[in-house]
Amino acid sequence: MTMPDEPTSPAPDELDPDFFEQFVGDELPTAAATPDAKFRVPVELEDDTRPQIRLGADVHRVTDEIAAALRNDPDLYKRAGVLAHVIPANDEEERRIRGLDKGTLVGSPIIRPMPLSMLVNRVSKHAACLRKQKVDEGDALDGGPLYRWVVDKPPIASVKAVHELGAWPGIRELRGILEAPSMRPDGSILQAPGYDNRTGYVYEPNAEFPPIPDRPSHSDCVIAFRRLAEPFDEFPYVSPAHLAAVLAAILTLIARPAIQGATPAWVFDASASRSGKSLQVDVIHIIATGRPASRMTFPENDEELEKVLAGYAMRGSVAANFDNIARKFGGAPLDKVITATSTVDLRVLGATDLRTFDWLAVVFGSGNNVEFSGDMLPRVLSPRIESKLENPETFVPRIADLRSYVRDRRVELVVAALTILRGYIVSGAEEQPGIARWGGFEAWSRLIPHALVWVGAHDPMGARRGGTTDEDPERVALSVLIQAWERLAERADLPKAGLTLKGALALLYPTKHPGEERPPDGFEDMREAVEALTDSKPGHMPSAERLGKVLRRAKGRPIAGRRFMTSTASGKVMRWRVVSS
Repeated sequence: MTMPDEPTSPAPDELDPDFFEQFVGDELPTAAATPDAKFRVPVELEDDTRPQIRLGADVHRVTDEIAAALRNDPDLYKRAGVLAHVIPANDEEERRIRGLDKGTLVGSPIIRPMPLSMLVNRVSKHAACLRKQKVDEGDALDGGPLYRWVVDKPPIASVKAVHELGAWPGIRELRGILEAPSMRPDGSILQAPGYDNRTGYVYEPNAEFPPIPDRPSHSDCVIAFRRLAEPFDEFPYVSPAHLAAVLAAILTLIARPAIQGATPAWVFDASASRSGKSLQVDVIHIIATGRPASRMTFPENDEELEKVLAGYAMRGSVAANFDNIARKFGGAPLDKVITATSTVDLRVLGATDLRTFDWLAVVFGSGNNVEFSGDMLPRVLSPRIESKLENPETFVPRIADLRSYVRDRRVELVVAALTILRGYIVSGAEEQPGIARWGGFEAWSRLIPHALVWVGAHDPMGARRGGTTDEDPERVALSVLIQAWERLAERADLPKAGLTLKGALALLYPTKHPGEERPPDGFEDMREAVEALTDSKPGHMPSAERLGKVLRRAKGRPIAGRRFMTSTASGKVMRWRVVSS
């Protein structure tokens, strides 16, 4: 039997010119044993200082060399486990489109994860990728091999491998962006534009700031304090401490890199609408960033709230501002970021995995008689204004357009804020008497309140929420619930054993028709407390799971001289009872 002849491969010089394109990134088989010294270097690279990366089959080497070359990129950073870059604000274009004057700043620089397509451009800019190419026999050097090095585009597979490394030694960590001078943790002033190695921030000034005084006197700082407070003179604050809390917000935004830890939230409260809550927030942001605050509606549920907060973290926002809060302010994701001392894990919109971010944004909110949920109340400074006018919007202020007034004086107000902080640091003054430490916000409370009191302001922590004189709606509802629980257990003839959650709800809501009028039974207040604690509609029975979540959080906590405890007999369902504390 005759076997068919084996197909023969054409000689290299008989190949189609496109044949070698399939070997981009691989060593050409016919040149495997040829010393690199006999290959030509492209003429266009003779004066090129970029590192040269010779593409080959050893992909790991190529990947390592591309990663090393990217260390020379001054605009490439790493953040939250990905490569990132800063998108600058395009103020000029935005002003032209919107017909705004040159003094108005619009847009803000944001941090964005580096797309793979853009990383290819970065590699091309900072490295020369070379591949072997066949040349005519007459061009060979001294009878050497018929190949030379030619410049080629970066290999996508290798760039993608670099993009997905997850760790990039030599690439700088980016924590945030500043648009005004700031303060470092050691009290020195950050005022040189560009990347600051000591803080991990990029400083991109959007105005011409003069040097901050290095050793201002106490008199200089008192004058600076009066200058900083002047835009807020006509707001009807309930006490001087509430004005101090507003100034504390300015100092916190300006000097956020100096505070190595969590910062409280600010919720600007008022007794009536159109009193100036949002105006205060805008003025604070204009001083810190040059622009009014961006506004966000407070999300309806925790899942949406977490994704909103992840968006702020991903962009490197200096603040998260929730305007006109219409429901209870709080939630597990908000508790998490406000108490974060360094990083937080957040779920990003459109992704299933968690991302770890530095959380450096300051949380702001505004509303009328804002109520709080969960553990949010004791984490808030809440400057409150109470106008004596029935229609606060009819008040004619001395400064007609406060936003423009502050924008025109922004530079001197930023200098004033940093003068106060720098003066306090270099004065060597001891901590001011009478200022309590704030658990969870120790680093913040050691700097901001003491610096303000040092220059003559009141203690801004006088505007804290959650104190003994502050009516906490959750505490009030729990007090009603715990005092009525024993009466409900007696009705079920279970005063000692306690009630299951389903049993308690069945007693409170005997009808299956939500909202149906019931004859008075003495438990109306208890039903209102249950509905308030579980965010249920009036007259609608909540699920036992939602009520259980509330009670588990309150278990063992002394409330009105009593506390909730649980017991489980013989592996049966859990029962809740009240004992004296």
